[in-house]
Amino acid sequence: MKRFVPCVLLLAAACATPGRAPYRHEYDPTGTVARPDKEVSLPENKEVDELLDRYEKKAAAGPTILPGDELRFAVLGQADLTFEIRVPQDGVIQYPLIGKVTLAGRFPEQVREEIKLRLEEDYLVSADVTVLVKAFAPKRIYVLGSVAHPLDGEVPGGQSVTLLQAIARAGGFTEDAAKHRVIIYRLAEGGGPNRVAIPLSMVGLQKGQGRDPVLFPDDIVLVPSREKVYVLGQVTRPGAFQADVDNGLLASQAITLAGGYTRVANDSGVRLLRRDKSGERRAYVLNLARVVSGFPHEDVPLQPGDVLFVPESVF
Repeated sequence: MKRFVPCVLLLAAACATPGRAPYRHEYDPTGTVARPDKEVSLPENKEVDELLDRYEKKAAAGPTILPGDELRFAVLGQADLTFEIRVPQDGVIQYPLIGKVTLAGRFPEQVREEIKLRLEEDYLVSADVTVLVKAFAPKRIYVLGSVAHPLDGEVPGGQSVTLLQAIARAGGFTEDAAKHRVIIYRLAEGGGPNRVAIPLSMVGLQKGQGRDPVLFPDDIVLVPSREKVYVLGQVTRPGAFQADVDNGLLASQAITLAGGYTRVANDSGVRLLRRDKSGERRAYVLNLARVVSGFPHEDVPLQPGDVLFVPESVF
């Protein structure tokens, strides 16, 4: 008990206000408690939908040529223009007569049309060109974070795998997985080392709604862990607890998870400590006694990282 005395005094000085009315989270003018902080570094929902639309159209059009794919080129009646080659890492080859041709990231039909056009410009009256993918190179995907077996997986060439299929290959979610915060990190369109972060609602997917997107080569799927909430002070089992992903966690429910109050707990002066957007820890006083006395709307939804401290009653 002695270890909590300084904390109680500090919190009392910072938050307790004589005659303060019960905390009503729906009336909080700052929105600090009523709404979680926005993920400002990630795309907004509209941007995510537009990204997925583009990627889905690309996936529906069939696989593009990748480094490591084995291709066969043929031109009818031109034996010297018929050959097989494996696409190099830079995705570019030297085609006889016409020079450099970029292959990687393009569809075989696009490559065929370019070769035909360039041959007919300077060398052949009519070029009957064929471009076939004889063998697809395997592609790699990565599933990291709160899954049973983090995956550095190989997808057989020419096959596709969706997000949920990849997570299943990784053994599924762990108990502490933040399913509603899954993110795909994907190489930006046009190549280069940069990646775009695509946040997805796994809650919607699990309920049969939303999208289960096809993964692209070198996609990194990150399943974050749920941050915990902490209940300290005059409760039976102080400690860290995880909120239900689908339904969230209210302050009164967190107290129940901690075994309920001790007989000397002050349930009308529970302290909620929460970090704001700037990272500063702010304190609020919750009158949870009113919640069980017929005012359930005064309960407060908790956020990851919140700390509830139940002080000792002075009476």
